[in-house]
Parts: sequence; structure tokens; C-alpha cells
Amino acid sequence: MKVKINKEKCIGCGACESICPEVFVMKDGKAEVKAKGTGKCAKEATSSCPVEAIKIN
Repeated sequence: MKVKINKEKCIGCGACESICPEVFVMKDGKAEVKAKGTGKCAKEATSSCPVEAIKIN
């Protein structure tokens, strides 16, 4: 599973990091992927993104 973040859409709310800190980290006010997506945690963070900036392939 590959996780991508659209940096232009990301508003830096931090929801993804709070839900799934093993995959996401906040840097310079934007979310970044620090590890390959792993199961339910990454999927939950994706569905919780208020601007739909996270995609999983």
C-alpha cells in the first residue's frame, strides 16, 4: 500500500498524525509520509482528512 499526500491541498491540521503517528508526521506545517501505509490506521487517517489530501494506492 502506498500513501501519498497532496501538499497543495494539505492544510496542516494534524489529524492524520494524531490518528496514525507511525505513518504520518507534520513538517513545516504540512503532513508527510514517514513510513509505508500499514492497514487500518492509514485508511482511518485518509478518511479523516478534512480536505481529502491523502490518497492510498
